[in-house]
Amino acid sequence: AEEARGAARCWAAAGGALLRRGGFTAAADKFMKALLSALEERDAPLTPFVPVAFQVMMPPSFESGGTDVATKLPPLALQQLSRTVLPSLLTVAKAAASSAPSGVCPSGSAGKAALESAVTLLAALPTEVSCADCQEEMRWCTLTGLRYLKEDAPDGRILATQVLQLLVRAARRGTAWVEDDLASVVQPIVAACATHPVPLVRLGCLQALKSMTEKSQGHMLSFKRPIEQALRKSVEDKKREVRLLAVACLNSWHCGLTAERV
Repeated sequence: AEEARGAARCWAAAGGALLRRGGFTAAADKFMKALLSALEERDAPLTPFVPVAFQVMMPPSFESGGTDVATKLPPLALQQLSRTVLPSLLTVAKAAASSAPSGVCPSGSAGKAALESAVTLLAALPTEVSCADCQEEMRWCTLTGLRYLKEDAPDGRILATQVLQLLVRAARRGTAWVEDDLASVVQPIVAACATHPVPLVRLGCLQALKSMTEKSQGHMLSFKRPIEQALRKSVEDKKREVRLLAVACLNSWHCGLTAERV
């Protein structure tokens, strides 16, 4: 397993270097095809570590300042990958989800690896690109990824956090699909915001809930009771950052209810 992980990281480092330098499109394509081929081979040793390769090329960033310039792929390279690689990842992920119980693929499977890789790529794209040019891909990956919030597997924590990043982006921009799929969005984040063992995931759930409250509270009133119960639990969270955000979210919720009555 460690050899396969190391191989994935090496391939990603080489492919990322080619993409950052520019002018090596053909060579970079060969590296990407080699990674994608692992998703098509049955029980390939490299399959569970394909997401690691994408995270090496596009390091997850959960800070407002973004990733380090030295490791971040240029916007042009990211957009190129969204056109050439993202469709292949979604083909594998959708095929696997359609045959998996409740649409949730097991850890280490090609389907989950493809979903994790697609989410990492979408999270690395500029917000305007992911929310506009890749809106349908973002919608499917977010709704499918939210089904994994119940998991506490160490390899699923980056997936959960990045899925919530995508949801927060969409909610802040008032993207139409968030309201269209409100039940599929609200229920998992309300369940996780007070109970998920990872504080960063709880924060992400609250950020998404706050953004949705500010944009679409009128459509969320049917979830009033579970939302308020979850927020009351969150304001007593062990982590100060979570408590502060929960209070802000609860204030936004009550202010919105007052505005609705007026």
